[in-house]
Amino acid sequence: MNANTIVERAVQVQALQVQLANLAMQVPTPPDNALDSHHIGYQEFGLSFHHALALTSLVKIHDSELAASAFALARPMLETLQRGWWFTTCATEAQTQAFIENDAFPIRQVTDVGLAVDALAPFTGTGYFTRLNQAEWNVYHSFTHGGLMALDAYGNRPNLSPDYAPDGILALLDNAQRMSAMAALGMAWIGLIYQPGLTRPIYDAINELGPEIGQWRG
Repeated sequence: MNANTIVERAVQVQALQVQLANLAMQVPTPPDNALDSHHIGYQEFGLSFHHALALTSLVKIHDSELAASAFALARPMLETLQRGWWFTTCATEAQTQAFIENDAFPIRQVTDVGLAVDALAPFTGTGYFTRLNQAEWNVYHSFTHGGLMALDAYGNRPNLSPDYAPDGILALLDNAQRMSAMAALGMAWIGLIYQPGLTRPIYDAINELGPEIGQWRG
């Protein structure tokens, strides 16, 4: 593999993220009288997007040298994204208030959150989150929590110089691209509820990037 392939891919992903960010920043924020679940969802989407952007930036600037930190961001990137969609489309008022009071998310397993979100619009019938490669996300979980899969990248190298499979880093960048898109789309989905006239062109513009984010059409 060309030594510059990873950085070149990171540059491409970040360019798309900039487009998505410019669109997302045009989405009207939820009004004061919006559902608490929608306020929380909007904030979770922003947090997920920042994780994805930070992940891409680490690879773009440092190539594979700080890939452990990039891998470690993948798990919270996914979890905050799924939570954003769960609060936006699934959460009851009682569940939302319990979260606000106790900071305790009611669903323990990440896969169960994905199943709940995929059962409702705009993901109905797409299997978007349930199609995620569980083995791949297990690797990300290991990096997030300093598990054996993460330590293995350092175990046989001198001076803690990491050893990563380039294809794994490229897959990580692909995931960052998809999650960025779904975070921006989530903001626009909430905007459609409260200010559809202003938000519809933004929502459509995000969808027009579909060929670059996995042929998504919501």
